[in-house]
Amino acid sequence: MINKFLTKNFYVNTIIVILIFFLDRFSKIYVVNLDKTNYSPELYKSKFLNINLIWNDGIAFGLFSFNESFLYNLITAIIIIVIIIILKMINNSNGL
Repeated sequence: MINKFLTKNFYVNTIIVILIFFLDRFSKIYVVNLDKTNYSPELYKSKFLNINLIWNDGIAFGLFSFNESFLYNLITAIIIIVIIIILKMINNSNGL
């Protein structure tokens, strides 16, 4: 059953997702290091485009932006449990 889904298309998609993940990580590390060397949140400024580094203190788009690490960990645990339940339901119905 699993061998049916492990096709060339699956591997190509997996490689694309991994590449996007690492490009995102490297770009964020680069911007943070650039911010440390410039000592300013303004990373790029031109006549038409200004790029500023802004930190998101919340979960998504500033949602729940306060200093409660217990609440963040609780929400993360709930999300993981929901993902596991969804994956089990998918596996029980048709398989992955």
